[in-house]
Amino acid sequence: MDAEIQFFMTQKDHAEFLEYADTVVLDIIQHENDYHLMVGDCGLHLVPSEQEGEIMYAGRLEIRLGQTDIPYQDLERAKSAFRKLRNWIKKHYWSRLAYLNKNKKNKLTPSRVHWLGPDAKRWKESDPDKHVLKLSKTSWMQFEIGF
Repeated sequence: MDAEIQFFMTQKDHAEFLEYADTVVLDIIQHENDYHLMVGDCGLHLVPSEQEGEIMYAGRLEIRLGQTDIPYQDLERAKSAFRKLRNWIKKHYWSRLAYLNKNKKNKLTPSRVHWLGPDAKRWKESDPDKHVLKLSKTSWMQFEIGF
């Protein structure tokens, strides 16, 4: 199974997500800027959103277990944990984002696959022209609240 969910989250959103994740996975291992959420011999990869001044970059939660010959014993439990975490994000986060499409003369195009945490939404709404949501540092995709 290979799957991911992308989101924007502040430090507060991140702390709340980790609090919930701690009830779903067996262990959370923090590396430099990311986390491995361990479920037995399988791991989920969490890359939190990064914020640099007035720009917030998307984070992601992913499971990458489909292209391996390793017989994981806890594969089904890891898939279940990923679905629980993904569903938690979908239940608690805002999904009505749109991105500025450079190919369509900067028209807004709905995106139903990116999620905005509650505190990140307040941050964006507090100064929508100044606070920027971007897919990554090299991407042209910039998101707005809408639709």
